[in-house]
Amino acid sequence: MKEKKAIQSTAFSLSRVEAEGWNQAQRVMSDEALTSDEHRISMLNPHIADPERARWHVGFRNAIRAGGRR
Repeated sequence: MKEKKAIQSTAFSLSRVEAEGWNQAQRVMSDEALTSDEHRISMLNPHIADPERARWHVGFRNAIRAGGRR
């Protein structure tokens, strides 16, 4: 039971990290130079290790692809 709760907690936490990436993209969407520069994007990512770093990036990229739609 503890293991299942830990997995659910991790999944939820990662979904929140992805949402952080999405929200950051929303804030910088008007800066096309920034949203197309992987180095600059990585500088915005507050997470230093995977899986959080990767999920934040997924959220950021998904927001850019969606063109700002929520």
